[in-house]
Amino acid sequence: MKKLLLLLPLLALAGCEMGGYDEGTGEYSMLTGDFVEAHTNAECAVDYALTDGGDSLALTPAVSVSWAVRPDTMYRAVLHYDRSEGSSVRPRSLAAVPVLSVQPAVQLDSVQTDPVDLESAWLSASGRYLNMGLYLKTGEGDDDDAHHTVGMVCDSVTMSDSGVSTAHLRLYHDQGGVPEYYSSKTYVSIARRAIPADSVALTVNTYDGTVTRRFRLSEQ
Repeated sequence: MKKLLLLLPLLALAGCEMGGYDEGTGEYSMLTGDFVEAHTNAECAVDYALTDGGDSLALTPAVSVSWAVRPDTMYRAVLHYDRSEGSSVRPRSLAAVPVLSVQPAVQLDSVQTDPVDLESAWLSASGRYLNMGLYLKTGEGDDDDAHHTVGMVCDSVTMSDSGVSTAHLRLYHDQGGVPEYYSSKTYVSIARRAIPADSVALTVNTYDGTVTRRFRLSEQ
């Protein structure tokens, strides 16, 4: 089977790595949060970010995170920050957002669809990404090698009478032996350029049954 994206048992990829924030009414409750493309400089530190809304934010100071390992590269992330002067911001947390590749279902030996909780699915304002907020059941068990496997498969691409093509995507999820003690939230994105169609029918197997969300993709 072709390799799909791996998420660690405790979803380290979705956690805050620097300056964690409080979602309540504490010191960090008034932060601004954005989905971004985060750029690394020659030292692999994130020096600026482009938000889904089209803003360019200069990070002061630049931030080094373990998952940004290549210089002059754009990474998908969630950035929480305080406004500073002009376009400069003070970063408080920067968390990686996995970008799922889209694999044709026929190329896989099997498609695992263990249930998840789907909180949200939306097309970014720029039209460059289709995003999902997921809750995966997780917990500590006896098997240290247990892990979730999450990916995206395309079952087919259909064409309407009006000439609109639709990619029928399905979330791949293998619980992988991870105990289902509690829910942990993560975000994933799919790049628009990876979807070979004008629209998407996205199907997710949830604990409440199968859910399908439909999106008309932008021209970008």
